[in-house]
This record gives sequence, C-alpha cells and structure tokens, in this order.
Amino acid sequence: MRDLIYTLKLIYLKHKILFIFLIFTNILIGILPLVSVYFVQHIINNLVQKRSFSFTLILFSLYILVSLFTSLLSALQSYINGKISNYLSFEMEYDVLDKVGSLSLADFEDEKIYSEIDKLSNEAPTKPFEVFSSLNTMLISTVTLISGYIYILSFSKLYAIILFIITCISIPYLLYMGKEQFSIHWNRAEPERKNWYIKYIMTHDFSVKEILFYNLSSYLKDKFTRLKKIFIHQDLYLIKKYALFSFIYETVITIISGLLIISTIWAIFLGKTLIGTLTSITQIISLTEENTQTLISNIYSLKYDSMLLGKLYRFISDSHSNTKKEKPKRALKNINTISIKNLSFSYGNHLVLNNLNFTVHKGMLVALVGKNGSGKSTLVKLLSGLYKTKSKDAILINNIDINAYDHSTFHDKISILFQNFVKYEMSLRENIGFGNLNNINNDQKIKHTMSKYASSLPDNIKLNDQLGNWFSNGLQLSGGQWQGIATSRAFINEDTDFVILDEPNSALDSIAEKKLFDEFRAFVNTGKLGLFISHRIGAVKKADLILVLDHGKLVASGTHNELIKNCKIYQELAEAEKYE
Repeated sequence: MRDLIYTLKLIYLKHKILFIFLIFTNILIGILPLVSVYFVQHIINNLVQKRSFSFTLILFSLYILVSLFTSLLSALQSYINGKISNYLSFEMEYDVLDKVGSLSLADFEDEKIYSEIDKLSNEAPTKPFEVFSSLNTMLISTVTLISGYIYILSFSKLYAIILFIITCISIPYLLYMGKEQFSIHWNRAEPERKNWYIKYIMTHDFSVKEILFYNLSSYLKDKFTRLKKIFIHQDLYLIKKYALFSFIYETVITIISGLLIISTIWAIFLGKTLIGTLTSITQIISLTEENTQTLISNIYSLKYDSMLLGKLYRFISDSHSNTKKEKPKRALKNINTISIKNLSFSYGNHLVLNNLNFTVHKGMLVALVGKNGSGKSTLVKLLSGLYKTKSKDAILINNIDINAYDHSTFHDKISILFQNFVKYEMSLRENIGFGNLNNINNDQKIKHTMSKYASSLPDNIKLNDQLGNWFSNGLQLSGGQWQGIATSRAFINEDTDFVILDEPNSALDSIAEKKLFDEFRAFVNTGKLGLFISHRIGAVKKADLILVLDHGKLVASGTHNELIKNCKIYQELAEAEKYE
C-alpha cells in the first residue's frame, strides 16, 4: 500500500493539474453509464405507458448528450493517460539509468545486484504508470459498481448485499495470487537472463562463427528450450489458477444475477413493475459483471506491479555501495607518485592479491607481467578506482589514500585501454571521443590521435561513419583496427597523467606493436606515468621498471636484464614466448 501511495504522490507532484483532471474525469466516466441506463429505462416505460412523445424525445436527447459527453471524456482520458505515461516512463527510465551510473564495478559483478538491475531496467520503468492506470480503471469500475449496487438495492437489498460480499471475499484471494505471481517471476530473474543470453549469442555476429564451426546450434536450442519450458509451466500454473477462480466467481455471479432477473420478470408478470425496469436491471447486471471482472483483473495484476514498484523505489533510493554515504572528497588534479603498501584483495574468500608493495612516479614506463590469473587485471581495477581498497593507505596517490579522492574525477587524470575494450556500435567520433567528452567535437584532435594510434583505419573513413554491423551503413573493422580505435580512446585526453594499457598488443602484429610501444614511450617522456600490462616479455623489455606477479604476489621487480638473470617466473615467461 505504501508503494501505491508513493506512486500516486509521485504522479501528483510531477503532473498535478493532469492528475486532478483525470481523477475527476474517471469519476464521471464511472457514473455516466448508470445515467444512460436511467434514461433508457424511462424511455421504454414512457413508450409502454404511451405518455407524452415530446417528453420521450427529451429523454432520448439527454441520452444522446450523455453518450456524446462520455465519448468526449474518454477521448480526453486517453490523451491525458498517454501524456502522463510517456513522461513518467521516461522519468523512471532516467532514474534507473542514473542509479545504475552511480554503481561500482563490484556491484555489477554481484550476481544478485546484476539480476536486479536487469529485471528493473527492462520491466520496472513502465510500472508506475501501469499501476496508476490500473488504479484509475479500478476507480471507474468501483464508482460504476457502487452506483450499480445502489440501483439494485432499490429493487432487492438481499441481492445487492450478496453481490457486494462476494466481491469483497474475492479480493484477499486475488492479492494472494498476485503475490505468488510476483514471487515466481522475481525468483526466476537469473534463469531468464541465461535464456536471454543464449538467444543473444545465437543471433549476433561476434559468436556465430564458433556456433557454426562447433555445431552448437542444437545444443543451445535444447538448453533454451529446457529453460523456456520451466517458465511456460510456471506461467500455465498461474493462468490455470486464475482461470479456475474466474470460472467459480463468474458462475456464482451468473446464478445470483439470473435469480435477480427472474424475480424482476415475475414482478413484471404480476404488474408490480414495468418492462423498462427489466431492461435497466439486465444492463446494470451486465455493467456490474463487466466492471467486476475489470476490478478483479486489476487487483490481481496490481499486487504484482506494486511489489515490483517497491523493488524499483528501493533500488533507486538505496545504495548498494558505501560510496554514496561518504562525505565530499577532493578531486584528483594530478598524479606525481603512486605507492602500493601492503595491498591485499579478495573476491569473497579467494585471495587474489597478497601484500603488494612498490612505488612508481611520473616519467616512468612501468610494465606488469605475469601468467593468466596472477592478479594483473585486479590490480588495474584497484589503481583505476573501479574497485575500492578494503584497508586504508593501501594505495597512495601523491601520498594520499586513494579513497580520499572523488573517483568520479579519475577519468580526468587516468586513461585506460582495457583488455576487453568495448566496440561501440556508434560513430567513429564517439568511439574515440568517449575517452574525453570535452574533445568529442574537436575533429583536429581526434584525427591527430588517430594518426598515431589507429593508422590502419581506411583512408576514406569519416568521423561520423557508423561502425559495426548492428545498424545500417555500419563499417565492420578488423580486430587490429578496433584495437587502434580503443587505443586512441585511451590517449585522446592529453591532460591525463596516468595511462594504463591492459594487454594492448593482443590483436596487433609485430610492426603495429612496436609502433604502439614507441608512441607510448614518447607519451611517458612528456612527464606522464605509463603502465603496460602483458604476458609477453618481448613487449616490455624497454620498460623502466618491470613488476612480476605470480598467484597474487609481487615476486620480483627490476629491469629486463635484471629479471632475466634473477627471476625464475620471468625466465619461464621469456622461454615460453620462444614457442609462440
């Protein structure tokens, strides 16, 4: 109930005039059908009793006016609903995206939070208006039902009371079924995401070559089918339960309504009432049955929607990470030194980094090497602020704890080429300009950066050309060309003090790799700090300092010549490279 009240308050505050007008309109729409029935009854009775024809025409004219007024109100209601719906859905989608934008990388790597994000971002933004619309529909139905019950009460108190009691009894059961529906749908969020993923990889270009080569289509379709059948079974269970309830309810109402009609026919036969009364009774019964069904349907869906709304509002207002509750922090304005002191980090109970210690400073080109799983990527996420250290002073920037800085300002002074960089299905300008939005419209800066790091792109490519093949006129590029664009994105911000290249040579040939390393060295020589991550010794030989990680520990540090003599792990990496 609290979430429903909050929804009404939210819409009222954002669209006050429309809200009030819509409520007033809905009340009128709920009453007017009964007014029409009243006029029809008296028109028929006048004709049966052969009263004044002119008075009958007046009643008929009023009936037509009521019908026209009802049509006008319905049209206005439809427009207002559409207006509120569009704006409210946008506002909710924006709030969800705004909240998602404030989450940390660790939040996205938490399965429960990620499933919640997926469920809410896809389904919840439209729910506030759907709930509001359901409440409006229920208001109309309730007004019509109350008016109908009062009308029936004038003929038979017993039937009116019985109809009212049956409707009231059904409401708790409908709420229970709605709660059960929500529980089933919410708890299957992760399996639904798995099913979506199967469909996604089967219908997109990045995975189709392996699916075709390994003949995975049948296996994936079977897995998709198994999950889908579970969902269908659950949905059919809910549908069957609701259908059974509807059948029993409608059967009881039909019997009661039939008895009321028979009693009215008997009264007409005895001359106690007129035939117009029978017409009005049958119309009112039809209206009450129709609006009762509408009310029942909306109560059933409203329970599910209101529970989802509760999740949405708590998601938007609550903070999964502690960063939102901290005091304002200082902006990161420059990076002179980075010191790592007794740094350890775990994923749950799994220790990934174990007591690391080293210091680097501007003007240094530092290489980080190690086997897969040694902790290199985790260290990058910590240095870039994507992960938060769990102990104070474990990472110091300019001798100040990294957590004392506002992480949202890191992108001004830290640039990263991620190993699994994003291939944005957008324009070339955006793919590079995302590295520094201040330069996204600076054609000269973008082209200059491209000439250094993405020289393998076609000569005739334009900055506003669409990349990828998801959309029309998109250009599909090679892995090396995409790598060049991602590298340009990392270097577009010339004001950055610290650039991290995470396995930047994975899609490069030896010539492109040497060119990239030379450009990186030139960049560092301008008074920057560079970190080059690789498992290939040939790419890091000329680094000023090489850090060797193994199973989360810093086992050695020094120059290439020093490590090739004294570090067994480094020697193994160098030896293994000879066979690549």
